[in-house]
Amino acid sequence: MPEELTLDAREMEPPEPFEKATAILRQLKPGQYLRMQHRRVPYPLFEFCKDLSLLHQVEEVAIAACEVIIYFPEDADALQREGVL
Repeated sequence: MPEELTLDAREMEPPEPFEKATAILRQLKPGQYLRMQHRRVPYPLFEFCKDLSLLHQVEEVAIAACEVIIYFPEDADALQREGVL
């Protein structure tokens, strides 16, 4: 089962969400994924993910609320089996 790391950035002011997320992602290892809650879709973070060969999935769960899952491609099947993706 993949290990979940979480970041609730809903109350953070820029650039704190980006800084905290990138710090976590730099340390992310296969078998781990980041679940991030945010007020909006963090588009600048996706270019950073691309540079690290990480995938992401975004779900807008409400007005001004979204959840982002960032993970390694090789973990996609396990995350789907666990219902994360």
